[in-house]
Amino acid sequence: MWAAIRPWLFPVWCVGCGVPGIGFCPACAATAQPAAVVLDGLAVDAASDYAGAVRDAILAMKRGERAYLDPLAALLAPLVAPGSVIVPVTTTRRRAAERGFDQARELARRVAELRSGTCADVLLKRGAAQRGRGRGERLTAQGRFALRPGAPVPPCAVLLDDVLTTGATVRDAAAALGAAGCRIAGAVVVARTPPGRETRRGGRRLVGA
Repeated sequence: MWAAIRPWLFPVWCVGCGVPGIGFCPACAATAQPAAVVLDGLAVDAASDYAGAVRDAILAMKRGERAYLDPLAALLAPLVAPGSVIVPVTTTRRRAAERGFDQARELARRVAELRSGTCADVLLKRGAAQRGRGRGERLTAQGRFALRPGAPVPPCAVLLDDVLTTGATVRDAAAALGAAGCRIAGAVVVARTPPGRETRRGGRRLVGA
């Protein structure tokens, strides 16, 4: 019954074209241009640049709007090989509490279901979020991830995050898993910050694959 009532209480419209009933319609999602980058030897596939309707959908999701989880997961799913073990790059407990959910965890569960894979929720994020930090602070942040006590570490996995900016968060998560014996087959993100914006202030460049 809740599924039938919810659209009346909390109506949604596509962030791209305004069509009612869905947060991000298939037609607008089809305009996303996938991109691949290499981050310190780790292949990262992005479903889109962080711009336009995709950016608006991600921001709405981060404000706690669940209507965007399914469409963004559908955007990510083709980037993941069937049967993959997916490890979400989780946010902090405080951030998850503010939103009502952890976006990486929710996306990973949905993508795993779409690709007949497994979501291995084994990471815990410690410390403050990256939001609001300068480029230098982001790049030097290390040791922010720990393994969930008692969680079995998969021998091989794909990392999943929402946005790739400097790559520091994905790199740090990969290091934590690697130290536990997990081979990182790659990473997928909903969007990456376009290279022009990424390198304006100098520093490390993400190399197009």
